[in-house]
Amino acid sequence: MSDFDRKPKRALGIFALVMITTGIITSNQASPSMAYYGFSLVFIYLMVAIVFLLPSALISAELATGWPEDGGVYVWVKEAFGERLGFVAVWQQWIENVIWFPSILTVTVVSACYGFDTEIKDNNVFIFFAINGVFWSLTLSNLLGMRTSGMVASVCTIFGRILPILFMFGLACLFIYQGNHSNVAFTWNTFVPDLTDTGKLSFIVGAFLTFAGIEASASNAASAKNPRRNYPIAIITSAGIALVLVTLIALAIAIVLPKDNINLDAGIMQAIHAMFKQEGLLWLFPVSGLIIALGMLGEINNWIPAPTRGLLVAGRDGVLSKYWQRENKHAVHWRILVYQAVLFTTISTMYLFMKNVQDAFWLMNVVPAMLYIIMYILMFASGVKLRYSHPEVPRRYRVPFGNVGIWALASLGTFSGLVAVGFAFVPPQLVIKHGTEIPYIIVVTVGFVVFSALPFVIYTLRRPEWRTVVDESVPE
Repeated sequence: MSDFDRKPKRALGIFALVMITTGIITSNQASPSMAYYGFSLVFIYLMVAIVFLLPSALISAELATGWPEDGGVYVWVKEAFGERLGFVAVWQQWIENVIWFPSILTVTVVSACYGFDTEIKDNNVFIFFAINGVFWSLTLSNLLGMRTSGMVASVCTIFGRILPILFMFGLACLFIYQGNHSNVAFTWNTFVPDLTDTGKLSFIVGAFLTFAGIEASASNAASAKNPRRNYPIAIITSAGIALVLVTLIALAIAIVLPKDNINLDAGIMQAIHAMFKQEGLLWLFPVSGLIIALGMLGEINNWIPAPTRGLLVAGRDGVLSKYWQRENKHAVHWRILVYQAVLFTTISTMYLFMKNVQDAFWLMNVVPAMLYIIMYILMFASGVKLRYSHPEVPRRYRVPFGNVGIWALASLGTFSGLVAVGFAFVPPQLVIKHGTEIPYIIVVTVGFVVFSALPFVIYTLRRPEWRTVVDESVPE
């Protein structure tokens, strides 16, 4: 029996896998920006799910059940194209999260505090210190080996994501039923988006970031009961649930709020406030924000250690010095996690130097999405390459229709990803004010180029003596 087939002491069932994966990939932060599209957001989400989420889910399911060992995307790309591109892939997965963390934590903090102070969304200083306090606290819990269990992840996903979103959409339907004006026109003409409106094109990139991360649950494959069967089922089920949930919450915001009134970081709470006010439930408003924040905290806590595991595996292959490979008594790679928190604080200082919170917030969404898409393109290519270079490796799940099927999905995912990267360079007129378009393009370009080039520079600095064996890690 292989290590992959042997049951771990605390094996995860399908339900736990679905809840963990759904919690990872169901992100609410792009919902306000997608609400600007009105009814056509349904079309956009559906198309992104078909051309990007579907290839990501199916190809990562095949790779995870063929190469389930620790390291995830690093291992897959390394097996296909060597250590250099493997490191590039895991770097993109990691650095996009570090840049993205301030924005998702901003939504978390605003959601938790909005019921007590609606002006908090524009307080740069408060947001900076609040998100840093939360992030460093979560980092500390991970340093102590306090990993999120399947049960905790399930509770956060069900009570912090699924139920609040369904409740919120139910209120939006009641809002319409009671005769209130809907800001969404449910017609065929409004279902198909107007892609000539370039002022909103970059918001589509947010839809890609919403669904990004499904490959991160690969680390749970080896912890599953009967992983070769259950993991593919769980990952595909999670993708379907995520599609429904993000569509419903964005649609609820679009129904209740005029698009000119939607705030990117507080849009969810604005919509909840409008609906609670209509139903005379404002006394529940502060509590609802705390519940929304709970779901987001579960997502963030899942992401803090996940990509860094891939960095650690790459480091043990000699890419990082032994200084970064050291673990503490809880078997946690504490130096990488602490450095990640320091980098988080550095990036989040954008809130102190940029006058408009919305500008900084959007930049910390669009640049990570571009970086993440590069990782996915490498993953898609690896899925194809490994079909030919390692056909003998058993995979419980395989992308349907043989090599033609995986070629089709990889090509579709790659093409759509490149289109999304192109959209990211288009300044969103609803966020970027007139006269600041050129600085926006410069910042996005520099961020994309610099963070994409760094892994190549770091890899050239590797040393043979840095290569270690996993069993040789020395706890401190």
